[in-house]
Amino acid sequence: MRPVGRGDIGKQVVDIQTRLAALGYFLGREGADGFFGPHTETAIRAFQQGRLLFTDGVVEDNTWTELVEAGYQPGDRLLYLRVPPMRGDDVLYLQRRLDEFGFDCGPVDGIFSPALEVAVTEFQRNSGLNVDGIVGETTFDRLKRLHKDSTHEFFVNLPDRMDGYVIKSSLEELRVSIDPAHGGAELGGKESMPLREKEVNLALGRELARLLESRGVEVDLLRDADVTLSLYERTEAANAWQPDIHICLHHSSSPNPKAQGAAAYYFANRFYQCRTGKRLAGYIVDALSRELGRVDLRKHGRNYACLREVKPLAVMVEPGYLSHPEEGPSLTDARVIAREALAILHGVEAYLARR
Repeated sequence: MRPVGRGDIGKQVVDIQTRLAALGYFLGREGADGFFGPHTETAIRAFQQGRLLFTDGVVEDNTWTELVEAGYQPGDRLLYLRVPPMRGDDVLYLQRRLDEFGFDCGPVDGIFSPALEVAVTEFQRNSGLNVDGIVGETTFDRLKRLHKDSTHEFFVNLPDRMDGYVIKSSLEELRVSIDPAHGGAELGGKESMPLREKEVNLALGRELARLLESRGVEVDLLRDADVTLSLYERTEAANAWQPDIHICLHHSSSPNPKAQGAAAYYFANRFYQCRTGKRLAGYIVDALSRELGRVDLRKHGRNYACLREVKPLAVMVEPGYLSHPEEGPSLTDARVIAREALAILHGVEAYLARR
């Protein structure tokens, strides 16, 4: 979808405002008037922050998807396995409850997967319900009556991506997909900046692919040219190729010129975090900090689509800030790019060695 933000008007804004109001967000006295003003932007920022999304007050594909899914409450509809999979907060609730009871439903990501169907049927069998894998009023009622909601911010989950680890133990066995973010009409970063994020991402992606292939890794570079690819086209392509590890490459920018350093992100939402992704992200940031002297901004759990939608182990890496007066220009230097790629490789090696 076209990004929608402050100053926009129309039916799409009304739809956004109506969904926000239904979720309890304050839109000012004007309510759902079709104008994306300060109150709507504040509500979107609060929604994004609560869902662990990029908090910029703009509604793009990722935020819109989360906004739609947030509207589904337990019991609103029948839940069952289908293609494309059902998704929403009602699915998330189902996964949380089953996870509490010890049923392995896979990652608690709000997506109805084959693993969740198996968990549902096992719960129904153990509870004396009709075993059909379909979650309706009866199954939801049993889940609600058996256990109260937990107040923990995160649960300790047994299931994790890739069954808790990447099976392969050496680079020569590994399949890695690399996604240099943005491209084509999507520049990335701030439009006023002389450095284009899409170009820096692609340069690092190509170098990382070359380096990994030289070490025997099978690599799929999702974008090898200056082309426009939608967010969900990228995640679908990665899933179709079935890598062991997926690495999405971004570079940061900030209105504050002092902001600098390297960060990495792994999948997490309000109730779940991917422990394996957290470890891999940590090793990569450690390597970037140690080998390039970057400020260590650590690892962060985020509900970004590039992390949530890709089923194998996925991380998003931001090696530095394009907006920093010194760090920014260095990010286009071929020698620096080569060192960044090598540091990311060393982070992957450290993960494989200590998994």
